[in-house]
Amino acid sequence: SRLVALLAKAEASPDGAVRGARHTMLDDSDISSTRHARAFVAGALAGLVGRTDIYVSGGAEHQGPPGGGPVAVIAERG
Repeated sequence: SRLVALLAKAEASPDGAVRGARHTMLDDSDISSTRHARAFVAGALAGLVGRTDIYVSGGAEHQGPPGGGPVAVIAERG
């Protein structure tokens, strides 16, 4: 109930792997890899915090390690 906002950046790993397992986000011709990554990260974060009003932006390639990106949690003080 203290969570006000959850913001994240997401980008598919350029090496084609997530934790050593192959992903196909970079070679799906119909949907860009950014949309895949944003959808996955939003779903994973929603599962963790129990809310779906989360903002995930793409283009994190210069804001963290390959395949990663920053996350910001804004919460009310208790």
